[in-house]
Amino acid sequence: MISRIDETKCTGCGKCFALCPLDVLRLDTRRDEAPACQVACPAGVDIRGYMYLIKNDRIDEAVKLMRKALPIPAVTGHVCFHPCEGECARKEVDQAVNINALERHVADYWLEEEAEAAPRLHVGKVAVVGSGPSGLAAAYDLVQMGYAVTIFEAMEEPGGMLRVGIPEYRLPRNVLNAQIAFIRDSGVEFVTKTTVGKDVTIEDLRGKGYKAIFLGIGAQLSKKLKIEGCDLNGVMWGLEFLGAVNLKQKTDVKGKVLVIGGGDVAMDASLSAVRLGATEVEVVCLESREQMPAHRVNIELALEEGVRINNSWGPDRILGRDGRVSGAELVRCTSVFDNEGKFNPILDRNVRKSVNADVIILSLGQACDLSVLPDKIAVKDGTVMADPVSLETELSGVFSGGDAVSGPSSVIDAIASGKRAAISIDRYLRGQDLKVDRKSEIKRVERVPKEGLEYKPRLVTPLRLAVERTKDFKEISLGFSEEMAMLEAERCMTCGSRAHIAYPEDCMTCFTCELKCPYEAIYVHPFKEVLPRAITSWAR
Repeated sequence: MISRIDETKCTGCGKCFALCPLDVLRLDTRRDEAPACQVACPAGVDIRGYMYLIKNDRIDEAVKLMRKALPIPAVTGHVCFHPCEGECARKEVDQAVNINALERHVADYWLEEEAEAAPRLHVGKVAVVGSGPSGLAAAYDLVQMGYAVTIFEAMEEPGGMLRVGIPEYRLPRNVLNAQIAFIRDSGVEFVTKTTVGKDVTIEDLRGKGYKAIFLGIGAQLSKKLKIEGCDLNGVMWGLEFLGAVNLKQKTDVKGKVLVIGGGDVAMDASLSAVRLGATEVEVVCLESREQMPAHRVNIELALEEGVRINNSWGPDRILGRDGRVSGAELVRCTSVFDNEGKFNPILDRNVRKSVNADVIILSLGQACDLSVLPDKIAVKDGTVMADPVSLETELSGVFSGGDAVSGPSSVIDAIASGKRAAISIDRYLRGQDLKVDRKSEIKRVERVPKEGLEYKPRLVTPLRLAVERTKDFKEISLGFSEEMAMLEAERCMTCGSRAHIAYPEDCMTCFTCELKCPYEAIYVHPFKEVLPRAITSWAR
């Protein structure tokens, strides 16, 4: 039987675990050293752990492990820009593991799971303003800690920018609704059609017994710059346009649509315009193709669907006829950023051109609606001022996070911010220090598996054909089948885990694990006969 495994040599590649015919070995993924993928994830998701559970066909446990860091794993599985994959150590062997597709597969598999209401352990009540990703994350973690939590949302349905800012072809509404239902069933109360700052004030909430308040108001407004002609009929603003589309309100889209901007909102606006029947869609942005802030996948989708992208041009004025937009006059952008890397575009007004358009959608950035905040909460450069560690504002007991503090960011960043705020609120209500031991240094895996690994190409997430998907708002991505998920999960190297002998009595001393271990870390029976050497001697 197996004698021992040398932890100093083992890298956790999992080869012995995969090859053992009698299922004797297991991997220990609960280690102090974190793999590169987990370090890159803003929410610190235990990717190594849930990948190993997928390999073992323990999907129910995998989604529970995800939920420790992700209250809405199916949402992130559909919309996260997966920074984890950029750091995946598998790239040193062939290609990064398709972590995003596997996260979605697991979370979608358990999309209809029923939540158990968390027990109430504390007297203090917490109010959360806004039901976007940061608000949902803070509320979920706090209710799991035992607090009574109420989310106040201005819209008719919860979801914040997840509902009005992300089109259905990226985030189907049944997915979002199911994830919100899970949080509601966990014990979080939702109060909709209530705008804090107008319908109810911070002081009103305190008077109703809320001992702490989290402001997750997001960046829900388009950043508006004064451009000549921007008030003409047929000119729209990016986020407001997407909000109307997502809420199925009437939108005046016809003929040629010109989208001005190079971010993800601009890409979503252009793809939505295609689906609404625009005969032609053109994007104009200051940045070069390499500098565009939109994620590569969204740019590629737009190009596949026939959207033309004109780089290094900016709007000088919007042209009109009889009160209706007719086009735009553009000037050449020679530089977007200054020597310090700050956004500071330089325009050559001697080089210009005009383009025709029946509709223009201006997508020049996002902004927070800070008018709902009391004067005691300081703001700077359009964002809420909050302590960088605790996220507490200048108003004691009032915390803020997500886009309201950081400015426009990603869903996963907002979730991470909401989780940090939940820790601070818990400490605040317990009378503990909000900052002590908050910045623990993560120990990163140094020795990653490389030896003896076979080349296995990454499985690409299947997409609907462009000719089909442009006809409706159904989801573009088709996701993984069970077989694809198992095959792709096998590519994960579970970096930093360690093999251990789980069932030594089942070992039949076949020596497969020892002979196949790339790192010579496994020792089977200490008194085995050294056959290879004997055979070699006889042969000579």
